[in-house]
Amino acid sequence: MLDKEPLWYPSREPFPYNPAVTDRQLWAVGMIVVQWSMTEFIIDNHIRKLIANDQQLTEQLNAARRFQQMADLWESQIKINVQESLRAEALELVRRARDLNSQRDEVIHRAWGGGIQGGSWATENYETTDPAILRKTGDKFKTKSEDARATLHWRLTFNRLRQMAREMAALNAAMLQAFLHDSAPSLSGPHPE
Repeated sequence: MLDKEPLWYPSREPFPYNPAVTDRQLWAVGMIVVQWSMTEFIIDNHIRKLIANDQQLTEQLNAARRFQQMADLWESQIKINVQESLRAEALELVRRARDLNSQRDEVIHRAWGGGIQGGSWATENYETTDPAILRKTGDKFKTKSEDARATLHWRLTFNRLRQMAREMAALNAAMLQAFLHDSAPSLSGPHPE
């Protein structure tokens, strides 16, 4: 599914604000959101498995509001509770998750603009063009552009967004195989009291 573009997208006409983002990019952003929600679900479950019934650590996990806090707790518990022979593999999954989270944050927490959905009622004579992520006030980037391109932060094509979703899906598969499979208890050593 992630390697093919859908043949049809629902109409966006009933929405009072129609963002300058193409249908295919909206689909790809949705795939990123869905994949990342599974990523956080798997990580949360693995942390709970590692901390067992430790009330203080459970409260710390429940209080985590940002992914960085969750990832820090996850990494520390892997260092304490995962068998040494499997620790490097688990810490590599933490690194991959952190890298993908920073990309996800850029996609989800930035403004998008500049795209055109060709063939729609307002743009019948124009081709589809992918938008970009816009800069935030205070971003420090050097640019030689003096036109509207100076406001662009990151040009995200449909293919790049789809690749991000694929990378998240691959991470999810690797984590499920490593952490949640029936044989995964071997990943966890005894929990220190």
